[in-house]
Amino acid sequence: MEELFRLYKEHRQVRFNEDQFATFVIFFPTLLVVTSDGVVDIEEWDFVKQLTKFLANTYREEGLNSAEVDDLNTGYLEETSYLLKNLKNWEVRFLKALRDYLEENPEAKGTILDTIYLFAEASSGTSPQEEAKINFLKGELKLEE
Repeated sequence: MEELFRLYKEHRQVRFNEDQFATFVIFFPTLLVVTSDGVVDIEEWDFVKQLTKFLANTYREEGLNSAEVDDLNTGYLEETSYLLKNLKNWEVRFLKALRDYLEENPEAKGTILDTIYLFAEASSGTSPQEEAKINFLKGELKLEE
């Protein structure tokens, strides 16, 4: 994760630290599911905004004030938008870093599975493309071991 963060910062000016970046990377499979059918619809984008807000709010417990949480949420949204436009450049790198992270933190697998299924259902149910991407992610990240 540290190497990915370093590389990502060479390309982007991010608003978050390495720990906050790791939280963002855990969210990455959701972006792959959201984009698997070629369209990020309004309902899916609304869920993305809710999720980034939730992710940012988890840092309130670690001492961030409201303005800092808002800034973190803005950063998460900016980077989500960037990644949606640049998935081809980052997908392999993010998945490798996440796979390595999950070997050390297997408890995060359930959260990832729950989130990707939630987003797949967000619009009009799980499409065949979304189901295929979910199955790919399950295998790639060993989510059901």
